[in-house]
Amino acid sequence: MIPSPDIKKILFNGPVDETQLKVFKIEINFNHGGFNKIHWLNTPGPIYTTYTDNCGTGQAEAINNISGDIEYHEIIFKQPFTKDELKETLTAAYTDDLDAYFYDGNENWTKELIIDWWSKSEERIVCILDLYIRELNLPEVPDELSFGDIEPIPENYKNWLDFYQNGMKEYLEWYIFKLCGQQMELNDLNIDWSRKEGFDKLFDTREPQ
Repeated sequence: MIPSPDIKKILFNGPVDETQLKVFKIEINFNHGGFNKIHWLNTPGPIYTTYTDNCGTGQAEAINNISGDIEYHEIIFKQPFTKDELKETLTAAYTDDLDAYFYDGNENWTKELIIDWWSKSEERIVCILDLYIRELNLPEVPDELSFGDIEPIPENYKNWLDFYQNGMKEYLEWYIFKLCGQQMELNDLNIDWSRKEGFDKLFDTREPQ
């Protein structure tokens, strides 16, 4: 699973050219220079976040690319792979009041940093699983016990874990090649996915019949 040819050209050929993003006719709210404060849950790539607002708008706008941490601060769990996904991510960035979306990841990620990031996947997956079951246990209509007025979006966390299971490793190997021209194979993850399988069954019961 890798980006489409047009997205490769826009996002992955070195530093991102903001003029290419203007074709989407969405006000650009991407910044430069926040990599030293990157949120630890961000997946390597050109776009990342630091400390966004936690209104829940980003997750809803880009459900296949953006998720939230325990306090719903937004992170990029999958880089945009299509024009539709990029448009949705641009919209999510535009709605962030704290201007915490950045687009200079290509200038900061290295092969060594990505290998180190991948080596910590188990810790990250445990965190995502905890967020997934929390979201599944929230009432479908927010009440006073919910986090503000954010409607639960469990599919957001399901999509994140699905990408970890199918596509993340291939993408990271491809991204390393784009950054440094070196072919390499990352270690396979040794993860027991039975907990996720149980959550997915619970998720299916929430889907409209």
